[in-house]
Amino acid sequence: MRKNLISIGLLSCLLWSCTSSTSTPDDDAAMGATTTSSTASTAQTSGTSASAGGGAGGNDAGGSGSTSAGGGETNEGGSGGTDSASSGGTGGAGTGGEGTGGMPDEGPPKNLAEKYASLFPIGAAVDSQSYMTHAALLKTHFNSVTAENEMKFESLQRNENNFTYDAADRIVNFAVTNKMKVRGHALVWHSQNPAWLFSNGSGGTVSRQTLLTRMKNHISNVVRHFRGKVYAWDVVNEAMMEDGSYRTGNLADGQRSRWHEILGESYIAEAFKAAHEADPDAKLFYNDFYNYIPAKQQGIYNMLKGLLDQGVPVHGVGLQAHLNIEPSTVTTNQAYHQNVANMEEAIKLYSSLGLDVQVTELDISLYIPGVTYNQSTFYTTATFTDALKAKQAARYREFFELFRKYKSVITGVTFWGIADDNTWLSEFSSGRKDFPLLFDVNHTPKPAYDAVVGF
Repeated sequence: MRKNLISIGLLSCLLWSCTSSTSTPDDDAAMGATTTSSTASTAQTSGTSASAGGGAGGNDAGGSGSTSAGGGETNEGGSGGTDSASSGGTGGAGTGGEGTGGMPDEGPPKNLAEKYASLFPIGAAVDSQSYMTHAALLKTHFNSVTAENEMKFESLQRNENNFTYDAADRIVNFAVTNKMKVRGHALVWHSQNPAWLFSNGSGGTVSRQTLLTRMKNHISNVVRHFRGKVYAWDVVNEAMMEDGSYRTGNLADGQRSRWHEILGESYIAEAFKAAHEADPDAKLFYNDFYNYIPAKQQGIYNMLKGLLDQGVPVHGVGLQAHLNIEPSTVTTNQAYHQNVANMEEAIKLYSSLGLDVQVTELDISLYIPGVTYNQSTFYTTATFTDALKAKQAARYREFFELFRKYKSVITGVTFWGIADDNTWLSEFSSGRKDFPLLFDVNHTPKPAYDAVVGF
């Protein structure tokens, strides 16, 4: 499928709740409610992030007969220490202007990117079709793009040393032609990897040195190919668990990290070093979901501080931000912590290291984590009522108020999709539909759009 591949294990984490010691969401999934069906199938959804996590970056989303909502990577900061990606355009959105000699006020900004031009770039995740089918919206409202799946390992190097850039190049060329920034997503991730990567070719596991060489070769080839066109990379995606520990090889399939299993935690530093060597001008990010969980944000902080203390070139943190229309009321569910105050703590914590912060995979699902949904309670365009639209708008408003508050350290906000007719959250095998973005299925601005630009 177009987007990320979410594992069954990850899906169960997203739909119910999980403890980091057993299974955790590792993709860019933004699910959260439980399902009434016992079957689960994997669905590719990318960015995020569809990944699982509450805001995560590689976007694996899973589906089940009757699905529930959750949160997760799908795929998708720091401080004023670097200023690279901070402006999506110059000259903010002005109203009126002094010294116009009686000229009429030009009125409010005409689009989303223009409204935020003096604050930070506004991006959208695109796939190999949506950048064309949704081109009008993209060119009008966004000034940054992220490829959902087209720059992931299995997409660019399905066979060893055979790099296929066609799909990714088309997206990048569209962005460059339309003067948009490009974020690269993602160089190293535990999911969506080709079968040969961790194999020795004889049915066994690849050696440590061979895997390290393969990783560096991939990063070098990819980053050099896009050098000068991709300004920022999600170098490592979703390496941490909810309890703040590393994602290891001791987890269920779909959630375990073969990188950590074979190379140990040193693979993270080596990946950043390789990316920096390939493009010294690119901004390098660590990207993850569930940043609103206190234990996880502390674990990420500790990891990043350790890397910086070693002199590893890390420039920012990506908050995937796959959110839900309201937090979970279930204390054991990851989304119980999904509030503005906890997200603010993450921004403050990461930026205290001198790192940029970017929101990399933003969407707000209608489904509430911990609540059970089935075919009869899945939302449709008919049951997406004005009241729900207003509630979603209020949720967007409070988070964008937070983002604007930290405009000095937030250097980009990217939505995981463009409009509601093309979202990884509607790609589960159950057929469940979701409406998580600012534009509806007809590409018309929703109340959520008004909430985001209404300041």
